[in-house]
Amino acid sequence: MSSVALALRVHAPEYLERFGDRVPLGHRKVLGCITRCRTGELGRCAVSVRLLRQRSLGRPQLWQPPLPELPKNKTSDWLAKQTDRLLPVHHFLVTFTVPEELRSLLRSNQREGYAAIFACGSETIRDVGSATRSLKGCELGFFGVLHTWGRDPTVYHPHVHFVVPGGGVNKKLDRWQQTAENFLFDHGTACRVYKAKFADHLRELGLYDQVDASVWKKKWIVDIRAVGDGRSVLKYLAPYVHRVAISDNRIVSVDEKTVTFR
Repeated sequence: MSSVALALRVHAPEYLERFGDRVPLGHRKVLGCITRCRTGELGRCAVSVRLLRQRSLGRPQLWQPPLPELPKNKTSDWLAKQTDRLLPVHHFLVTFTVPEELRSLLRSNQREGYAAIFACGSETIRDVGSATRSLKGCELGFFGVLHTWGRDPTVYHPHVHFVVPGGGVNKKLDRWQQTAENFLFDHGTACRVYKAKFADHLRELGLYDQVDASVWKKKWIVDIRAVGDGRSVLKYLAPYVHRVAISDNRIVSVDEKTVTFR
């Protein structure tokens, strides 16, 4: 039966040889877990279930989530928890990404790269938001979810979705200030501020010189969308929180040269 594990057992050695030290340590660990899981390579273990009075012999499994064959995480629990935390106001979905030219750099420096998107994105929301007339002097609350792929799971596309309530707390005046339902803050300003913050962040990390100068001359994208009470966008985000890009049910066939998937 074709599976993600089979595809990796066949093709991972060539992948590791081809990219060598460019493969992040975390990727190597996950590859090792998936390719060794349920193979019997680690021996076998006996499990006794008293209630059923049965004794079963099974292969040890490496519980390193998220593996495609392991039980699904409690997406519904996450959705319920976040829905309960929604404020009774309108919300916005603000998405930050990076130009395609930066993807290779982020892939090789994932911990720093993802942290940069989160940090620069949240700072942009905070700074641009609190300078906007309707939110002047306010503190904004929000949360973000990282995605590393888009519609095509084979394309590396890191971006962060922030769910932002349409308002903030003005502590000085001790009151809640609300935005218009279709306007959070100026899009153009957010794009410029985010790009500048990201450049500064890369300088601090010592990665700025690895970026082609043309990247800083182009317009960066920040997507801002009104999403009503926020419930629909949580339903959209929930399946991605614990989901992997591809699972066994999408694998059609595996041979020495190709992997075919739906």
